[in-house]
Amino acid sequence: MTTTHNTLFIHGGPGLSSAVEREWFGNTLPILWWDQPSVAGIPEPFRALVAHAGHQLETLANTSGSKINLIAHSFGGQIATALAREHPRLIRRITLLGSPPVPLHAFLHFARRLLEAGHERPGLKEALAAVEANCDGDRFIAFIQACYPDGSLPSIYFGPHSAEARDRYFEMAGKMPPIDIATFFAVMNEFLHTPNFTQPAGFDGEVSIVMGRDDPLLDLDAGKQEWLKVFPQAEVTLADAGHFVHLELPPEAWRGKF
Repeated sequence: MTTTHNTLFIHGGPGLSSAVEREWFGNTLPILWWDQPSVAGIPEPFRALVAHAGHQLETLANTSGSKINLIAHSFGGQIATALAREHPRLIRRITLLGSPPVPLHAFLHFARRLLEAGHERPGLKEALAAVEANCDGDRFIAFIQACYPDGSLPSIYFGPHSAEARDRYFEMAGKMPPIDIATFFAVMNEFLHTPNFTQPAGFDGEVSIVMGRDDPLLDLDAGKQEWLKVFPQAEVTLADAGHFVHLELPPEAWRGKF
């Protein structure tokens, strides 16, 4: 079976590939599962990511002869928002899945959730207090290392009813390229020194925001209000999932009317 791509998937991290999604879904959906390139060492690495994504968006639009849908997961929501500002005429619809409006706040929220749940993370309490007081690059690196001491995601990234998806993900992810950690820190360091953009994006197409009810990275109420500043027309829904909405739920629950 072959498909015509009418949708661009933008993953999170920053620094993630869509290798898991390509294997998970195969060619059953008309989605191009885009891999983020390495942008470590490039001035303004986030802008570089947006430029690469914009080029892919333009290519899809030219190939299909129509507007393209965006589906963005987690940090990918920041890239999708930038594309909405820069290429609104190329985009039909935007869907954000588990996307925090302020990336740093997502990690702070996650750290608090870990501590509240009693997860063993030596030095996490102190690292959290340090970045809350003054989040510079060195403190942020130490903080992330305390959150993810072995470099892997904890099981609480998935909702309590997503055991099957969780187990399948961890089995597959161990065989796939890991996050580009140099890109992750380069992009996040840029975000630490850049004001968060919460003014309207100026995009007048449909926007759907799906948040997992058990997503450990999201403050659901605050996140909804922040996103509505960016996309006032957005339809915001809660789903029975954790952070990986698109893996925990069937496509009809999150893909939208594409």
